Amino acid sequence: MKNLFFILLILTQSAIARSYFTYEYEEFDQIITELIQTKSDVDEQIIAFNKVLEEKGHLTGKILEDVNKFAEKRISLRQRAYEYFMKYAYLIKKRSKKIKSLEEHESKGLVNALAVAVTLFDVTNYTYINFLGHRKLRMLLNERDSSYKRAENTFKRSIKGVYSLRNRKYLKRAISIYKRFYLKNPEIYGDDDVTKADNIIKNSFIYSKYKNGSNFKELIKVTGARLKISAKNQFDFLSFIGNSVVYYGSKLFGNIMGSFQKRRGKLFENSKFILKVKRRLEPLDILLEKTPFRLTDNFIPGYWGHAAIYIGDQNDLRKLGIWNHDLVQKYRKEILSGKTIVEALRSNVQINSIDHFTDIDDFAIIRLNKELTNEEKAEHILRALSHIGKLYDFSFDVETGETIVCSELHYRTYIDIDFNTSTILGRPTISVDQVAEQAVADMPFTPKLLYIDGKKVKDKVMQLVYDQKLSTPLPADILHDSDTYDYPLDFHKQKLRLDLLDNGEFEDKLIDLGPAINMASV
Repeated sequence: MKNLFFILLILTQSAIARSYFTYEYEEFDQIITELIQTKSDVDEQIIAFNKVLEEKGHLTGKILEDVNKFAEKRISLRQRAYEYFMKYAYLIKKRSKKIKSLEEHESKGLVNALAVAVTLFDVTNYTYINFLGHRKLRMLLNERDSSYKRAENTFKRSIKGVYSLRNRKYLKRAISIYKRFYLKNPEIYGDDDVTKADNIIKNSFIYSKYKNGSNFKELIKVTGARLKISAKNQFDFLSFIGNSVVYYGSKLFGNIMGSFQKRRGKLFENSKFILKVKRRLEPLDILLEKTPFRLTDNFIPGYWGHAAIYIGDQNDLRKLGIWNHDLVQKYRKEILSGKTIVEALRSNVQINSIDHFTDIDDFAIIRLNKELTNEEKAEHILRALSHIGKLYDFSFDVETGETIVCSELHYRTYIDIDFNTSTILGRPTISVDQVAEQAVADMPFTPKLLYIDGKKVKDKVMQLVYDQKLSTPLPADILHDSDTYDYPLDFHKQKLRLDLLDNGEFEDKLIDLGPAINMASV
């Protein structure tokens, strides 16, 4: 009876070991597949990155999103690979000569873990070679960006970590154990799963370098790679210092100018205005404002001075399936209290209410013409929310991620829109007007509500007035002569003087060619 018990116990343990190894192999296979795919992804990223720079001269919102998402995925994969290898740390933390024997599952597991480690090293080395010499890409990946949960100098630390002497020591010990307990007895395993790992190890770059034991030349190469990374980061630091001078100088100027305000806006706490806005808004609408009574308005290029994004209320977010998303849950209390607008102010990116947006004279809502799927809408909203808390970008650089201005918020949210940019002090910048111009005639957005000088513009002439405020040339079919518009209405044609559009006095100022039209009724 005792013998039967021991036989059953051994069979049970063996079954458990096989089951555990099967689970481990599935994890191994997935990590290896993703690591190998990373090489192709690196090639694609470099090609796409360089193509955008060649065509645009700066990084678009789309390529910034793609590079950051790829980096986020790569960091996560690196951590998974490292944790898989370290499952067998108890074997490699002591000298391999002290290990007299291994259990079969230990030998198999170590072979798979070593295959993951050498593949991670090869992929990291490949990434290092391709990314290190690309200054703009390197600085982007070393920049802290809370939207992607990335700490400062992540790329530098990731590369230096793989090249560390400790990891090199662990790899050499694992290779030594692999040679002693697997290569000398491969037939005892006869397992296709382990054979795959064995082939990966033998064909890896790192195994070819370290299989013969200590190699002083390889140590020098590793040390040299680390020194190159340090040198590159010193150069990047000097660039950072130059950017900081511009950043803090602009911040001081902006804060001083922002404190001057002559009066309240003409729409300030206007209940009728607030009600109209709330009734008209849809998720992902862009809100534009102008405040000519503030001193800062005189220094902002173009007509519009500020922009924000409406993310929708609780019902909207439930319909989109993201009410329970971690990022939305973080701001549930604010959303339930009526804060549904994301905007970048001089203090930081915030979520505010419609009422907070009323100390203004001019106002517009513009909306995407393309009907997005719920999934696409959700992605846009989550991108906007991910920037909350970031500081204001007083260097006005669209390529920086952890600091952001109001117009950059849209550049980073509506990543499929081909926004125009300008170059100032060598930095690509985007003004509010360059966001607003996306809603002139035949562009991706359309104005849905417009107030000028505190008065509502009629829907029938909204596009015309909106375009004129951005100094957009009129189409030939409605330009009648140098100072008049011949604008077709449903029941007749009326001519409107251009100078009256310029000064914003619309009410009762129409040339009477038929029934009067009140464009500015509130």
